Amino acid sequence: MKQVFSNNDTKSNFGKNGWLMVLLAGMGFWFVTGITVDGLNVILPAMAEQSGMDYNTLLSWSTPAAWLSIPGSVLIAILCNKKGIKFTAISTLIVTAIAFSLYGYANTFATYLIFAGIVNFASVGFSHVGANALMASWFPRKKGLALGWATIGQNLSTALFVPLITFMIAHYGCGLGMSSISVMMVAFAAVLAFLMKNTPEECGCTPDNDNLTRAQIDELQADFKNYKSPFTIGKLLRMKEVWMIGVAFGALYMVTVGLISQMVPRLIELGYAQTTAITMMTVAAFIGCFGSYCWGYLDQLITTRKASIVYAFWYIGALILQIIPSNTITIMLSIFMIGFGIGGIGNLVSSIVATKFGRYDFIKAWGVILPITAVIRCSAYAVLAFGLSHLGGYAGAYSIFLAINIVAVILIWRLDDTCIGKTLDYELPEDEEEDDIPGDLVVESHSL
Repeated sequence: MKQVFSNNDTKSNFGKNGWLMVLLAGMGFWFVTGITVDGLNVILPAMAEQSGMDYNTLLSWSTPAAWLSIPGSVLIAILCNKKGIKFTAISTLIVTAIAFSLYGYANTFATYLIFAGIVNFASVGFSHVGANALMASWFPRKKGLALGWATIGQNLSTALFVPLITFMIAHYGCGLGMSSISVMMVAFAAVLAFLMKNTPEECGCTPDNDNLTRAQIDELQADFKNYKSPFTIGKLLRMKEVWMIGVAFGALYMVTVGLISQMVPRLIELGYAQTTAITMMTVAAFIGCFGSYCWGYLDQLITTRKASIVYAFWYIGALILQIIPSNTITIMLSIFMIGFGIGGIGNLVSSIVATKFGRYDFIKAWGVILPITAVIRCSAYAVLAFGLSHLGGYAGAYSIFLAINIVAVILIWRLDDTCIGKTLDYELPEDEEEDDIPGDLVVESHSL
């Protein structure tokens, strides 16, 4: 009989191997967020003090270093398409580990830019490219829910990575302190070598933990391995849906970066002590862990497109609370809304690409859309600088973000999210009924 699939199944019945892939993806997100974003709060001041380089100059050079992640995402997506997710994740993780270690010994602006640039270039391989591709491969219909769990790693970086790197640098200096993190990354690469699988079929499991026969699993594995995507870079760049997704979700990413990066100085401006502001940001990060799952759950429940529209309106509310005259209630509510939203964009942007292009064509499309979103995301600091300088401060800057968010809503609202890539198509064995399989037994019964 024909399989009856439910795209709004909100059960996290991924199976033991599926849960392992979610955990590995989450670790990838944890490392990349720590070494390229959150860790800079500690690394740059320590490096400036240790080497005598000017902190503000180091901070300014961090932007062009981060821009290297844009060509990195394009080239590494091509590598991933040719060599597979596992090879890409392991190789880029090792390169990142070496560069991050050398980065800790930088004592000139040139060496800082070189090694920070390599870290940003290579680290997208095991995170934004590899981890997202892994989730799309293993969970083509439950990718939103799986990503909701995996992107908790991003939020935990603020709470766990920052104290770790602070301790290491304080006791061993930048060189040895950052090298200790590199050792952890190499160890993680070894774990990936033993445990990561490009597809569930490689270890006898099925996409979304569906109930299939061994013959069907073997057929799916051969089909996936031999598939050649018809979507070239040129063809993708000529598609309006690619630009609608890239611009809309890049805009939402920009708003997220703008709000998070300025949370502490904004709270200080409102009269809070620095330690209180940092504590509030840490609390927001933990709220974001819960938010990651909730946005993934909503994605699965009402579709990625509709969940993204809700997400955009959620941030519109948070921005309005930041713009209007503040009091304790509006501040606390806005901090909650910002924190809850942190974990959303990381899974919604890749989930909409998987929705539109499917499991087989995800990597090709993601390699084009990810750089578009990155270019727009990186513009957050320019928007902030303009608003703070010419529009009267944070209220003016956030007003620009509000307008940008409204544009994102319109684009997502008009987006046709019908899948245009190759889709899964298989049948259950004739003597099996999906409805007869208890949900709590599916986890074990599908790991063949």
